[in-house]
Amino acid sequence: MLAEQAASPLRSAAQIGLTGRETAVLQLLARGLTAESIARRLGCSPRTVHKHLERLYRKIGVRDRLMAVQVARCHGLV
Repeated sequence: MLAEQAASPLRSAAQIGLTGRETAVLQLLARGLTAESIARRLGCSPRTVHKHLERLYRKIGVRDRLMAVQVARCHGLV
């Protein structure tokens, strides 16, 4: 998992397996937006945003938004 590899070299979102939409959600999350605000920005439902968050959390090995943003910043994803 990416969270366990904090000392490893930077990896791109594509190498990690994040989709373009998951990457966009992660970037907006890092800016402090709520799921509802992200949904409005991306033109989708908050439920869709929550599903994107669930998948990206699993892919990078975290359990919450704070850890997701920390890991993403550590690896240069945001």
